Amino acid sequence: MELKYFLGKSFRLIFSRKGIDMLFLSSPAKLSKEERKWAIIPLLVYFLPIFFVLTYFWFGILMGLNFLPFFMALISLIAAGCIYLGYWDDLGKKYGFGYGFGRYQLAVILLTLFSPAFFFMGIAYGFATANIFGGLGLGLIMVYPILGMFFRIKTFSDDSTLILRGKSILHDNVVLPDGKEFSSGKKEVVETVRGFGFMPLSYWILAVGLGIFTIGYGFSNISTYFSKGVPSLEFIIVTIVLGFLLQTVYLFPDKLNRIVLIELRTKKGFLFMFVLAFVLFGISQFLIGVVTVLTS
Repeated sequence: MELKYFLGKSFRLIFSRKGIDMLFLSSPAKLSKEERKWAIIPLLVYFLPIFFVLTYFWFGILMGLNFLPFFMALISLIAAGCIYLGYWDDLGKKYGFGYGFGRYQLAVILLTLFSPAFFFMGIAYGFATANIFGGLGLGLIMVYPILGMFFRIKTFSDDSTLILRGKSILHDNVVLPDGKEFSSGKKEVVETVRGFGFMPLSYWILAVGLGIFTIGYGFSNISTYFSKGVPSLEFIIVTIVLGFLLQTVYLFPDKLNRIVLIELRTKKGFLFMFVLAFVLFGISQFLIGVVTVLTS
């Protein structure tokens, strides 16, 4: 009886407008817990065959490539969507999003759910360019900052937008019937303003940009090292390690905020981090050039 009910309701959702509305037109916050779980059915039925056909014909037949890495990348997106719908309440309670607050936490969770897809996209790029190590490097470039933000989600949260401006002392004065004032005590009030905070998506993009010209460059040269012996192994290791160190800078903005003179959670602070990415890029290219000379 339960199987019959499941199949019947699944069939109705797949071939009805309600299933489409649940999946495409309604946010998870507006759906009940049961509706969110049922929305997984049309998600699987609609996208699995579409993604298979697209990757098989486009990459497998037209481009003559192994379509499986591309298909796995898209499968990871479907899996992320299933987790997102099925565990919405649990994720929302733990990380505080989905009910009008916690946008930054939500961004981190979504990036984390999509990280397997990003990784397989990197691998797929490696197959497409006949440089599997380069694809592996690209996958790591995108995934490493995401995992760092996930494990430091309290830093990359909506709370980072609240900036302490100072503290004030408020005296509670009571006027007595005879006109005299009586102080009932005092309390300390914290004054805050709302700023940019540590925006996960922006910091991720900056970290990925730095990684492409360091980690990506190092991994891309691994194939050349095995085939021709150049560049040197030391050069590759230094380049990759340097790239991960530069990306790590954008995973600890709260620590950096204690060192620099500007408040990084403000608009000016974000512009500082944006400019810093170009400065770090220049430094990295200079160091890579030095290592090239020393190891050649």
